[in-house]
Parts: sequence; C-alpha cells; structure tokens
Amino acid sequence: MASMTSTLSISPKSPKLRKPRSNASSVRSLSPQPIISRDENDALRRYVDEIVLTFVSARERGYNFSSVADCIRQTISTQIYEEHQLFNWLRNNQNTAQYTTLLGFFYFQGIGTQRTDKRKGFHLFLTAAKMEYYVAQDLVADCYCFGHGTPKMPELSFEWYQKANHNGSTDGEFGLGYCYDMGIGVKKNLVKAIQHYKNASKKENRSAMFLLGQCYDLGLGVERDREQAINWYKKAIEYGNTDAREPLEELLKEGNSESNESE
Repeated sequence: MASMTSTLSISPKSPKLRKPRSNASSVRSLSPQPIISRDENDALRRYVDEIVLTFVSARERGYNFSSVADCIRQTISTQIYEEHQLFNWLRNNQNTAQYTTLLGFFYFQGIGTQRTDKRKGFHLFLTAAKMEYYVAQDLVADCYCFGHGTPKMPELSFEWYQKANHNGSTDGEFGLGYCYDMGIGVKKNLVKAIQHYKNASKKENRSAMFLLGQCYDLGLGVERDREQAINWYKKAIEYGNTDAREPLEELLKEGNSESNESE
C-alpha cells in the first residue's frame, strides 16, 4: 500500500483520516520513437533498470503514488534521456513483468505521456500481477482499495494484498495490516493489523511506522503507550512521513504539560 524526499502520505487525530497515498501527475508531450542503435537501446535499458530499482524501493518503503512519481522524475533528471524517450522504450519492450508494471505506472502518473490513463495503468498492473510480480500485485490491491483506474472492490483488494505479501512485498504486508485495521474486504482485527504493521515497520516501511505509532497513540488494539507512539512517530518522520509530525508534537506537548503540573 511504500526515505528520499518527504512527499508521501499513507492522517489526523481521533478520528484519523487514514489515506496512506494520494495521486498527483504532470504531463509531457509524447514523441514518436525513432529507430535507435543497439548501443543506444542497451543504454536506455540500463537507465530503465535504474528507474525500476528506484520505483521498487520507493513502493516498498511506503511511498504513495505521487511520491513514487517524484522519485522517478528525480532519477530521470540525473540522466541524459527524457521522460518521453523512456516511456517510448518501455512501450516497445514489454518482455518482463517489471517493465510492464513500470509502463503502467508511467501511464498512471502521466510520466512521458500527454495525459494520465489510470485505467490503462491498472490493466498493465493486473497483467504483471498475474505473472506473480509482487510489486504489481501490491499496486493492483491499492487500485481496488482506493478505486484508482477501477471500481473499488474491497474483497479483491484484500486478496491481492495477501498475494503480494505471500510473494515478499513489504508494502503488501502493510496493506494487509491496513485492511485488518479498517475492515477492508475482511473482518476488522486490530491485533492482526498491528502485527502486520510491526513486520512492515521492521523492513523500513514508513507508512506502517506511522500507523503503528497511531495505534499506540490512540490505544487501538493495544494499551495506549505514549513512549511507543513517540518512538514510531519519530521513526516514520526519519524515513520521510510528514503526517507523523503533528501527532508527535501533540504528544510531546502533552508530556511537557504533565511535567510542569508535577513540579
């Protein structure tokens, strides 16, 4: 459901509006792909492979769609090729699940193309997910969960988070926890939610860190523990989650107020 720069989501104080991710997009004109040499094709492949690594790392660390797109654009800005060149190369090289998923994300966020096409992006995610690619499975689950490029289908969202988690996705484990937390496609179970949040947090998923801190802050599924809440909020902030700042400040003020009263 995935630090570099702080632009990510995956919430307010009681009641909290939990939206781990949001979407943003920018556009660029699409140019036809010219015939390129083998050497240039190999060079483009290396650049795309670098972007794939950036993409997977950001997703697994709990970055939302728009934040992942920011990371990709930042990586592209350091290269000699432009967005539309990479987009065109991906369109002509759909021989791996990784490339299919990345092309879907380019459509989804309007990277290298004239406009966003979330429906097209979703179908590419689904194609790669059926090839057992855990990143695509996690993206499909997100799409079904939040209605991105497809109608909301809570039960399918839960099923795809399960598959992603089974295949090793840290963000898929976070998403599974989120489903148990919010009762999405499954009966609400805060004990299971917290266990999944803990597992994903240990693997540096900042969205899981934030919601784990929230559980300790509000006493959701666990006894309220201010120190644990502060600890996980701080970790979430360290990894770039800005949503944790406000509740952390509130807890620190609460602690200072109690200290002053005891003096």
